[in-house]
Amino acid sequence: MIIYSVEICLKKEIAQEWLMWMKSEHIPDVMNTDLFRRFKMFQNIGVENTYTIQYELNSMEEYQTYEKEFASNLQKEHRDKFKGKFKAKRRLLKNI
Repeated sequence: MIIYSVEICLKKEIAQEWLMWMKSEHIPDVMNTDLFRRFKMFQNIGVENTYTIQYELNSMEEYQTYEKEFASNLQKEHRDKFKGKFKAKRRLLKNI
């Protein structure tokens, strides 16, 4: 199992709009790629306006397909909508 983890730190003025957009549009778009088994979304404790979304995949091959076919467009859409108002860190985690 592979976890694609995305941590987003937001400017306060967009936090509510971003959260609603993520739940109603972006996360459903990611899940509609049919590459991810499930996701979990967390609000980071002690770090204001920071969230982590963890998407679960079966294999690295599925992640590579996501990167090749979908990631660029989905990340661009996010970047264009909230330009200059967030910072993102992406990590891949492996279950051991």
